[in-house]
Amino acid sequence: MKLKKVGKVLAEGETTGHAHRLLKTEVLEREDGVREFEVGKDGDTLSHEEHGKIDLAPKKYNSDRVIEFDWFNEEAKRVQD
Repeated sequence: MKLKKVGKVLAEGETTGHAHRLLKTEVLEREDGVREFEVGKDGDTLSHEEHGKIDLAPKKYNSDRVIEFDWFNEEAKRVQD
């Protein structure tokens, strides 16, 4: 599967413009929309303007949007931050 570099932003907020951003690590996006990254031996920090910071341990990570199902409208939609 092809990967493309998308910078250090893991996810952007759709309404506020705030972003979940890595301090050092490059994020890659797969063709199916899943984003993945590998934190090196020194670790990294994930930050967000409203949620604060999270220290990440060295390992491979992937991130996909959470899907919720609206039973009244009978449709699936991605959860927004």
